[in-house]
Amino acid sequence: MLPLLNRFRRPAREAAAPATALAVLLALLVLEQRGFNRDSTLLFALLSAVAAARIFPAGALVFAAGTLALQAFKVLPVVMVSGVLSYVAVPLLILFATLGLRGRYRWLLPVFAVASAGLITLNWFADSTWVNFVFGAQLYGRGALRTGTYVFLVFGAFAAFNLAAWAAGLAVNNAGSSRGAQLRAEAELQQAATELAVEQERNRIARELHDVLAHSLTVITAQAEGIRYIHRSEPDAVEESAQIIASAARTALVETRHMLENVAPADTSPAPTLDQLESLAGQFTASGMRVTVDAPAEERSVTPLQQLTAYRLVQESLTNAFRHGDRTKGARVSVRPGPDGLIVRVSSELASAGSAPSAGNGRGIPGMKERTTAVGGSFATRTTGNRFDMEALLP
Repeated sequence: MLPLLNRFRRPAREAAAPATALAVLLALLVLEQRGFNRDSTLLFALLSAVAAARIFPAGALVFAAGTLALQAFKVLPVVMVSGVLSYVAVPLLILFATLGLRGRYRWLLPVFAVASAGLITLNWFADSTWVNFVFGAQLYGRGALRTGTYVFLVFGAFAAFNLAAWAAGLAVNNAGSSRGAQLRAEAELQQAATELAVEQERNRIARELHDVLAHSLTVITAQAEGIRYIHRSEPDAVEESAQIIASAARTALVETRHMLENVAPADTSPAPTLDQLESLAGQFTASGMRVTVDAPAEERSVTPLQQLTAYRLVQESLTNAFRHGDRTKGARVSVRPGPDGLIVRVSSELASAGSAPSAGNGRGIPGMKERTTAVGGSFATRTTGNRFDMEALLP
């Protein structure tokens, strides 16, 4: 609906001035019983200027000023003949010219408002028949001061009408500018919100891909390296390692497809849960780093978001421990409810002092911190000697 309204808004604005001029012309032709003759020349000329004021504001002002000057020089019929209601066109002209005039020529508007009031006053008092008809004995033989007072009042009245029309035009322009600025601001805000949503989604996908692929590739690499050394001496273990590689690759493929398509395959759960921690620990144990899990199911009462976040935190922490830690010392996972939420802890031993994963490089620890913060929780890592601990609170 709004695009349709916006489509017809500009033509309606441009048609307003001609429509107003035509309405005033028809009204005055009826009210004053006018005809299309010389006596209506002033009216036709001023209303023609009104009709063109929105599109050609400067030209319309100059044309109207010339018309009023011609009446002052008696080229056009005087006020008594042309009618005083013809001057109604002047404020209308100023109004529409204000709506159409832009740039450095805007100073013409108040100048024309005052100058046209002066020309109209001059035309009034230059027509003695009209002045006697309007003021009668109030001016006849009453002195220059009284006449000057009436001249000033007539001039002030026309100037007030003209300046009021100019002010009304400015108000409409300002309202339009404010509305335009508001629409632009709303459009920019909407664009910024869209860009933010896109960036957040991009970061989410990057974080998920990192967690899924880093873990799976770590397991696959470890098993593939192990096969190099045992394929002749322990053929049975090769088959087990191949199964682990296939399982890790299959899991990574399924989770990646689910993440990108946002649709869970029919034979998989929508997202990893805490019930899969034992399977996760088994992959690392089979790859050479024993992992113990302390996450009693009977003590858990957590939301799907908490389960997914906790699983990813444990997955990334174990991947870091496998890559940077002493695999022979293993790792310990604890997931238990606390008074303020679910508490997730992962402890491991570093291969050497100073080999802890950095919080400033890669997406590992920063990604875990982002995950925890996104659900309103807290995240911390500690290094004590060769011991590295990760702890997160998920409310």
